[in-house]
Amino acid sequence: MFKNTLEGIPHVAGAKSIRQLVKGFSNDEKYVLDETYLVRLFPLTEADRRKKEFELVQTCATHSDFVPKALAFGHLPADSKAYMVLTYMPGKDGEEALPALSEQEQYQIGFVAGQELAKLHEIEADQDWPSWEIAKKQKSDRYLSALEKIEELDPALKQLLTGYIGENEWLLKGRPSRFQHDDFHPANMIIDRNRFVGLVDFGRFDFGDPLHDLQKLGFFSVRVSIPFSIGAIDGYHNGEKPGERFWQLYALYSAMHVVSAIVWGKRTSEQQYDTLLAYSLDVVNDHHDFTEIIPSWYRQKAGMFF
Repeated sequence: MFKNTLEGIPHVAGAKSIRQLVKGFSNDEKYVLDETYLVRLFPLTEADRRKKEFELVQTCATHSDFVPKALAFGHLPADSKAYMVLTYMPGKDGEEALPALSEQEQYQIGFVAGQELAKLHEIEADQDWPSWEIAKKQKSDRYLSALEKIEELDPALKQLLTGYIGENEWLLKGRPSRFQHDDFHPANMIIDRNRFVGLVDFGRFDFGDPLHDLQKLGFFSVRVSIPFSIGAIDGYHNGEKPGERFWQLYALYSAMHVVSAIVWGKRTSEQQYDTLLAYSLDVVNDHHDFTEIIPSWYRQKAGMFF
C-alpha cells in the first residue's frame, strides 16, 4: 500500500521495508525506508516554502554532522502532494529518552546539542532579510494588544509583562539575522545509545536573532530535563559562562514568548489556554516576576554537571 502511495519517489522502488512514522506534531506523512531514508509528504501548496526548507537543511548539513542529509525533492501532481527525502536518524526523541538517563548524561546531551546549534547559527540571512528589531517589535506589539483583550487574565500580570517588555525592547537594536531552527527542544532531538545524534524537524525555520532559539528551554525543555536545558546553554557557549547581555536577551525573549503563548492558547481552546497559562506562570516565577534575568532552574544548578 505504501509503495503505491510513494511510487516514483527516489529510494522507494528498491526498498525492502517501508513503515509509516506517526509520532510527532508535524502534519507531514512520514515513511521510513529500510531504516535508512525518511520520506516526508506534504500538500503541493506548501512546496515553495518546503523547497527552501530542503535547501536550508542541505546548508545546515555543511555546518553540522548532526543534521539529516537532504537527498531529493519533488512533486506528485496527481496526488496534489510534494515530497522530500532525507537520511533517517534512528533512535528515540529526547522527550522519551532523557527521563531514563542519568543527570550527567542528560546534561551532556544538552551540551552537544547546544554546541551544534551554535554552528548552525553561523548561517546568515540574505542581505534583504527584514530587520530583526523591526519585525520582532511589530510581532510583539500585536501580541501585547491581544493580551490586553483577555478579560479574565490578571491585570497585574498584563502590566508586569507589558512593562518589562517595553523597558527592555532596546535590546533588540542591532541584533543579527541568522538561521533559527525555531523549535529547539527535546522532542526534536534524536538520542541513541544515551547520546545526542541529531537535530530534526526544520519546518519552522526562520531568520533573526540566533539567541531567540534558546528561549523555549525555560518554557518546554525544563519540564523534560533541567540538566539538558542547562547543558544546552553551556554547550552553546562552549563551556564558558554566559554573559549579562545573553541573559538580558534571554529574559526579554522569555517574556515575549509568555505573551504569545497565552494569546495563542486563548485562541486555540480553553484547555490549551489553561495549560499554557500555567507554563507561563512558571516562567514568570522562575524569573521572580522578571526581577531576575537568570532563571532559578539555571541559577540553582549551574556548575553541578561539569
